[in-house]
Amino acid sequence: MIKTISLRTAVWLFSFVILVLLLLIPMDTVFEEGRGGSFMGATYDYQIQNHVANIQSFYTYIYETGGLGTDEAGRPIVDQVTSVFLRSMLIFMPAILIGFFVGIAKGIFDFNVRKTKAKFIGQPATIGFLSVPDIAIIVFIQLMVLLLQSYGLVEIDLFGHDKIDNVLMNILYLSIYPVMFIANITFKTLETEQGLDYIRTARSKGTGELKILYRHMLKNGLPKILAYSNTMVLYTLSNLFIVEVFTEYRGAAFYMYHTLGSSTNFYVGALISPNIISQIGYIFMFTLVILAFSIVSGVARSAISPLEDER
Repeated sequence: MIKTISLRTAVWLFSFVILVLLLLIPMDTVFEEGRGGSFMGATYDYQIQNHVANIQSFYTYIYETGGLGTDEAGRPIVDQVTSVFLRSMLIFMPAILIGFFVGIAKGIFDFNVRKTKAKFIGQPATIGFLSVPDIAIIVFIQLMVLLLQSYGLVEIDLFGHDKIDNVLMNILYLSIYPVMFIANITFKTLETEQGLDYIRTARSKGTGELKILYRHMLKNGLPKILAYSNTMVLYTLSNLFIVEVFTEYRGAAFYMYHTLGSSTNFYVGALISPNIISQIGYIFMFTLVILAFSIVSGVARSAISPLEDER
């Protein structure tokens, strides 16, 4: 277990350092100007000495400020990043929990109805949801809510972050993909388990189907399901950016998106530079989430199946 935690922490630290180094790549662009200072073209001129200078300046800045420093208004950047990050976690954590537990329940349901007339709302429905882009599902839900509002049936605030409506709706948006993803993994895991020898032996001894499903198939298949939990977390984090920007939910993903600057807006002779310091703060927080879930997943798999700890 300690080996698993140490290894995953080392991988996280290495990945974070690489991301920081990428963010500190200099934006040395040579602009070509025409008559009257009109834009004619631009070329990127990478100089390793400038990259090294950026790295040195960054670590000097961190050392001198004792953190990420302050913004133009004198407010600590760390406090701002932490505040909006916690706001993001308010919708992210429930979505992950719903995705995992409801996803397993949906996968069991899909498995149980696979040979019945209700199978069309089982695995085919799960695959259908996975095939549709998240943004399309979000737009469809919002259109349905607006339709109901036009008839005076509901009153839900779809945009913003300061109302309980905003939190609940964004949890709904974020949890759709994790539920269907884990449901699909659970269904395939149970299908694989049912063909194994120990299941046929249990049935030959007269063991009930529910007992076989929950005490044998699901228990033995759980490490396989947990192995995909990290993928679920990564997908949900990527969806967090879509959901927050689209619904104007002002969390960490929303503000990180707006610190990126613009790849198309510029003045001749100068790019609009992103806020690198804030970006590093957000990346640290988000990669820490990935590390935490990776460790939890590894520990859970080791607890359920000790052999997993050796993999």
